[in-house]
Amino acid sequence: MTRSICIHSHFYQPPRENPWLEEVEIQESAAPYHDWNERVTAECYGPNTAARILDGEGWIRCIVNNYARISFNFGPTLLSWMEKKRPRFYESILSADRIGAERFSGHGPAIAQVYNHMIMPLANARDKETQVLWGLEDFRARFRRDPEGMWLAETAADTATLEVLAENGISFTILAPRQGASVRISGTAGWKDVSGERIDPTRPYTCVLPSGRSIVLFFYNGALSREVAFGGALRNGGTFASMLRGAFPAAGLFPSPLLSIATDGETFGHHHKYGDMALAYCLDELEKSGEVELTIYSEYLAKHPPQDEVRIVENSSWSCAHGVERWRNDCGCCAHFRAGWSQRWRKPLRDAFDQLRDRLAPLFEKRGAEFFTDPWAVRNRYISVVLRRSAGDTAAFLEREAGRTLSSEEKTAAVSLLEMERNLMLMYTSCGWFFDELSGIETLQVMAYAARALELGERLFPGEDLGKQFRSALKKAPSNIAEFRDGERLFDFFIIPLRADLLRAGAHYAVSALFLEDDAICSADRVGFSSYRILRCSLEREDNGVKRFVSGNIRIRSEVTLREAELFVAALYREGKDVLCGVSSHPLQDSGAETALRIREALWSEDEQVLVDFFGHNVFSLRHLFKDGQRSIVSLILSPEVSVLTGAMRKAVHGCSQIMSLLSALSMPAPDAFRKAAEVALNDDLRKALTSTPLDIISLERRVADAAAWGIPLDTASLGHETVMRLEKFCRDLDGNPGNNEILGEVHALLSFLKRKAWDVNLWDVQNSFVRILNSGYVPDPVLSELYDEVSRLLLIRPGCSSSGLSCSSELSGGKK
Repeated sequence: MTRSICIHSHFYQPPRENPWLEEVEIQESAAPYHDWNERVTAECYGPNTAARILDGEGWIRCIVNNYARISFNFGPTLLSWMEKKRPRFYESILSADRIGAERFSGHGPAIAQVYNHMIMPLANARDKETQVLWGLEDFRARFRRDPEGMWLAETAADTATLEVLAENGISFTILAPRQGASVRISGTAGWKDVSGERIDPTRPYTCVLPSGRSIVLFFYNGALSREVAFGGALRNGGTFASMLRGAFPAAGLFPSPLLSIATDGETFGHHHKYGDMALAYCLDELEKSGEVELTIYSEYLAKHPPQDEVRIVENSSWSCAHGVERWRNDCGCCAHFRAGWSQRWRKPLRDAFDQLRDRLAPLFEKRGAEFFTDPWAVRNRYISVVLRRSAGDTAAFLEREAGRTLSSEEKTAAVSLLEMERNLMLMYTSCGWFFDELSGIETLQVMAYAARALELGERLFPGEDLGKQFRSALKKAPSNIAEFRDGERLFDFFIIPLRADLLRAGAHYAVSALFLEDDAICSADRVGFSSYRILRCSLEREDNGVKRFVSGNIRIRSEVTLREAELFVAALYREGKDVLCGVSSHPLQDSGAETALRIREALWSEDEQVLVDFFGHNVFSLRHLFKDGQRSIVSLILSPEVSVLTGAMRKAVHGCSQIMSLLSALSMPAPDAFRKAAEVALNDDLRKALTSTPLDIISLERRVADAAAWGIPLDTASLGHETVMRLEKFCRDLDGNPGNNEILGEVHALLSFLKRKAWDVNLWDVQNSFVRILNSGYVPDPVLSELYDEVSRLLLIRPGCSSSGLSCSSELSGGKK
């Protein structure tokens, strides 16, 4: 009897992009990271590409790519973000599928996912189809093969959804044990009731569908999966492995049983710190034991085709005991119980979205028929544009689908229709209903997608009065927080300020130009930012040291809707004050020199009335800029002032250093003003020493000693980050020149400093880089070899440590290689 184990991880984050910018803006709740995608990537997705297996003394024995040894799916919208923002991890995930195929009999461990995590039983027939088709095409574009399986959001299933999967060539999906209703065992005539998690999850089942098609269903082990996700299974990798090995029934009913678990992938590192390491150690232990065989669903299915049949519980899921009510009703399921709170907002929110979708559907169909023979089929194929968005590719797609040349206005209308439909699907992302409160970031995110669809609809169909009905429906969704009142108030307070158009984007660029170098303002055409592109620019700038002024014409285009505009912009920064910017959709020609002069003088004299008279409501300040732009510009504005203040504090502190030391020796407290100044000065000195070329270890030691003697707290979090960045830079340089004694010496010096000072820093990337260098084939001379060994000891890397996507063990005692 062969006993097989499959661990499936569902890696997913909801789409977080501002729908008008197509970029994730800063999310304060994810601090110290920029946003939640970055945070979870740092804590989970990245670490699983290079998980450590430690020996008994806590040293790194080897580094493995966990994805190559488990079954997994990644949300397409998450992968699109990762491809742009974390390409190294993205490529490691793709390569894990190729490496995994070598160990799993040619079957890649990755499976597809319905596109944006929509609850499929609650979707209409058109959305079901598009979600599956987009998920398939996204997978093919990334993994360069057809997927064998597909993950359903929250494993939510109904027969209609399974029909769409089967129709599109999907062989299997994975469900929770409570989703099995009844089974018919091969060789028997009757159906057996297995509801209430009584199904045998150690075998696959065929689900015969009304169309005559069929699909294979795997049911994961519910108790074990809950223990991994919510219990203590990941506290120790060896214990985790023993738990899995011991979970097989003593007398199995199935000759080749499969033990499978399924959890959110974020379990391994984000929800449980070091969960990636526990998983890596567990997998290694399982392989070395020789008692079980690691597998994935597709490999197991090829070896053990299902003999038995199953019927499912309709409208069921893995995270709602009431089926799929969590995503449309106040069923009692919530993330955190709070007395007095309810989720009565869920149904009105879904009703508002359904009404918007259903009002826009016939309008889309009718207007789309002006361009396309079958607008819905074109929507299904629009994923090719979403995957590789550029103005040229979008225009080519539209004309290919239309079968004729389109005017610029027709292109904008046609792509706006498709973007409206894309946002109408994104607004159904499941996380919008999963949590407890209407004002949560996930729910506000789906409201933003609805708002974007509404805006596009209002522009395309101005006589339909879409907004009034939508706002009225939102008003029926009550917030648990009295100040927020209802969905309409939240819509006005949080969503409307997100909206952007060509005028606001033009203002953003003009204000940014105030702080660019002179030769960078219009140094090249086609400057891109967010989802906009500057096609032509004639901005000029003046700077008298106190005020900066920029004005001129720009041509700007939305890369999403292809809408373009010629704008006249004028912006002013007054030292120590806010920014002022006016934007007009009427560019000034040569004959407009007198008007341009008048606007310049109005800005220069801060005559806001003249600006309002000319620009109307299109007068902007810093508060109107996009979030990340706001922060970077404020940083630029304050940077010189901060530098002056820091310099003054440094001079005062260094001038009183002997007195500070004397006070410390006498156990006398220093005045608060001196202590605060010293804290700023010493931390800044340390930052300068860490970034100096060459590395200034002497200054580092002196400033740290001063801080200890004077009792001054150090910003070790920020300084530790600077230290790691410097070490990573050293390792990149060393990778290109492994024989460079000077670089290796600086790595050794800085690591030795960290060890002496016991700073708590994350050396994960540094260790990865150094192991790669050690395994590169470079053979150092005896003197350099000794230094390499010493750096390895400081990084807790064992001699012979390997970095592999396959296995840590050279001999697997019967396990697979």
